[in-house]
Amino acid sequence: MLGLITLDFGNTNPHAGIFQKNQDMWQLIKVVPLNELSIYLDQLGMNAHNTSVVLSEVKSRPEEIASLQEKGFLITYLKDYWRGKKFAGMTVNYSETLGEDRLIEAYYIYKKVKEPSLLIDAGTFVTMDVVTPEGFLGGYIIPGVSAYLSAYEKGEQLKDLTLEMNLSQKLPGETASAITDSYSAFALLAKKLIIDHKITKIILTGGSEALWEGLFQETPEVTLERKPELIHSALHLWFTTQIEPL
Repeated sequence: MLGLITLDFGNTNPHAGIFQKNQDMWQLIKVVPLNELSIYLDQLGMNAHNTSVVLSEVKSRPEEIASLQEKGFLITYLKDYWRGKKFAGMTVNYSETLGEDRLIEAYYIYKKVKEPSLLIDAGTFVTMDVVTPEGFLGGYIIPGVSAYLSAYEKGEQLKDLTLEMNLSQKLPGETASAITDSYSAFALLAKKLIIDHKITKIILTGGSEALWEGLFQETPEVTLERKPELIHSALHLWFTTQIEPL
């Protein structure tokens, strides 16, 4: 048995993907919160002798890395292989400020989907990135749902409202829905990208992917796919094909 741990150190809620290879077949066993990783590694008999670790890091968490290194794990950092306008054969039309999570997810779409795609990662922030057979073309960053709603706390008459994201097609007739329903305006930005770049597929990932799926219910010109574990699948693909064929 061989193992691979894929680490997603995003802005919040760091997670680990646990992969195992048996009889030449890789399987994603589980995605777990980072603070539970050691429990599952012990249960599965995974250690520094049979398991590799690869890291996508938006927010640095040195104490977590140190705890793995103390156990003998060698860490492959995605950032060490990011070379500006090219990444593993994919053209990247973006500056080196591009987040590692956006980069590696785009790489997966580039290698696996092979058609003009809009990649929406709906997490703490929502990224909308265009990926085509030509490479990564760039995209937008907007507030995630929680960040968007928290902005209204600055309004004296708004801060005590109970806000739940429940989008409606009706014109709002009261303040709470006037706030929440306006979030759907961001879908228009995404639809502009679809038109401008002749997008044929939307890939959704992140904690609010179900909300975004609802925003595209009336977009028949594209196919929609939800991939909740996209970043872990992407790190696995990159590591096992580009770095170390396990």
